[in-house]
Amino acid sequence: MFQQEAERLIQRFCIFGASKKILDSSHRLVVRSRGTALAYRNCLSNFLSFRAAGGYPHAGPFLRVEMDEFLFLSSLTWQQKTVDQHRQALCKVFSVDLPRYKAAIPSYAHGRAYTDAEFERILQATGPKHRLAVALLYHCGLRTEEVLRIYDIGLRPPSPDRPWPDDLFAGLKEFFLCTCTGKGGLTRKIAIPLWLYAKLEQHRLTQPSTTRNRGKNFKSHFGIVGGQALSMAFTRASKIALGFSLGAHGLRYSYIQRRLAQLESLHFSPLDRLAICSAEAGHFREDITLHYTTPRK
Repeated sequence: MFQQEAERLIQRFCIFGASKKILDSSHRLVVRSRGTALAYRNCLSNFLSFRAAGGYPHAGPFLRVEMDEFLFLSSLTWQQKTVDQHRQALCKVFSVDLPRYKAAIPSYAHGRAYTDAEFERILQATGPKHRLAVALLYHCGLRTEEVLRIYDIGLRPPSPDRPWPDDLFAGLKEFFLCTCTGKGGLTRKIAIPLWLYAKLEQHRLTQPSTTRNRGKNFKSHFGIVGGQALSMAFTRASKIALGFSLGAHGLRYSYIQRRLAQLESLHFSPLDRLAICSAEAGHFREDITLHYTTPRK
């Protein structure tokens, strides 16, 4: 019940795929990503559940004091990222300016990059159905959902409203350029090693198929596994091979750390290295890319 009501509330603000350039300053008032919409829906559902437990009227009105109390109590048991995301959702949907609360539970930054040797062991433990997709995660720095959204560069070119560096993929050899669409509808170039692209070509579909992942539908041009199913398969393989799992996203950490080291060997400046890796990963924020350099403990 709460999920349905939250879905109704968030739908009014959704304009999926619209670029910031088109929306201009109003982009801050809408939700452009399906992933963000799903996250905000869960946040609103938690707020509605809190209201119901407190005996507040189901249909509203939704008062600022209720949201303030919800955030304060939640900050006592949640980490900062979760508190901030709930605040963002409430501020956007109910057009209020809520105070920022410091979470009582500390956030710990842990590196998640797999070594080359660990990746090879995981790949050996991965079943044939998922092996190609796992290789794409490691060699191209993809998110699991982006594996399902790989395109020929002529079919879907990179998003034109971003400052793409001229030195993308500097130092890489023998690769084929494709694109993939990721968070916020951003389409970026990806460099697939030629030997890996040859394997990907074997899975090309004669007609694109509709794929659904985490409540989102989109067209896939290759018949490979991605998204949540790939994440789960990777976790199983990592636990079999290593006895633990850092998650499939750990391969993205590996890609970024590997590329930063490679660009350093080519004598790129620290800022240029971050700018190139940030664009290759689809961040366009160097501070996020820096987070991926955290060493493992």
